[in-house]
Order: sequence, then C-alpha cells, then structure tokens
Amino acid sequence: MNEEKKEVKYDVKGSQVLTEAIRALVNGFPGLAEGEKIAFATLRESGGLAMFPGDGAVVDEEHRSVTGRVRQVCQYPFVVLLRGAGFGEEARAAAKEKLDGLGRWLEGLGEYPGLGGGRRFLYFSIQAPAWLYERDEHRTETWAVGLAAHYENIFQKMIGGN
Repeated sequence: MNEEKKEVKYDVKGSQVLTEAIRALVNGFPGLAEGEKIAFATLRESGGLAMFPGDGAVVDEEHRSVTGRVRQVCQYPFVVLLRGAGFGEEARAAAKEKLDGLGRWLEGLGEYPGLGGGRRFLYFSIQAPAWLYERDEHRTETWAVGLAAHYENIFQKMIGGN
C-alpha cells in the first residue's frame, strides 16, 4: 500500500485575520452574562472563559485556474474553555450547556462578518461537544468545546514570470 503523505498547507496571513474576527464574534454570544467576556489564550486559575486557537488556519482544498485565480477552502480550529471551582452537578450541566450553546449559536448564524482581503466565512462547526477537560486537586474544573471556522480565501497568483 503506497500512501502519499499530503503536505499540510497553512493560510498564515489568514490566521491573524481569523483570530481577530472570531474573538469579536464569540464575544457577541448572547449566552454570556452581562460583563462576561471570552478572553484570548488567557485563563485565570480561579476561573473564567477563554478561546485558544489550534495549529493555525489549515488549507483543506485549493483550486487554481489557468488565469492565476486561486480559491482555497480553509479551516481555523479553536477551543473555548470554561473554568470554575467547586462545581456541583447543576454547575457542570450549565457549563456544558453554555459551551455547547456557543457552538450551536455559531453554527446557526445566518450571516457572518466580513473578513476582507478575499476571505469570507462559510460556516462554523462543532468539532467535539463540550467535555470535562480537567479537574485539579482543588476541585477546579475546566470544560472545553472544540470548534472550527470554515472559510474561503480567494486571491490572484501571478502566472509566468520569475
């Protein structure tokens, strides 16, 4: 069996654009309490909410035309973590529901903000429903939900030349 390893390509410039757009988008989630915010890659020991990007914006498909037009379909994986102390059964259920609700909300949005530069959101997907990520010796629990933004990137590539 001769399996060729597919080279993983990244939309490096897109990672920064997506990070900023998704940060703004998740903080518009109506399930957040008044004044509550989803931080970026920072989660206090005592608790809170935070978004952590995955490995970057991965190019899943790439189509090139003879005119030099390139269309990429990409995904930007990320997780949102919710941390709190002394969770009982009801608090665990609420944490799971809040994170799953965020995923359902993102999946159900009919319109997404523009990204500019030839990029636009296509849809969001839940990669893994919310789960208990960790519990420490102080009974602080961290819950996680795996999400991905799927988007397209269209640009013109020079053909010929040096």
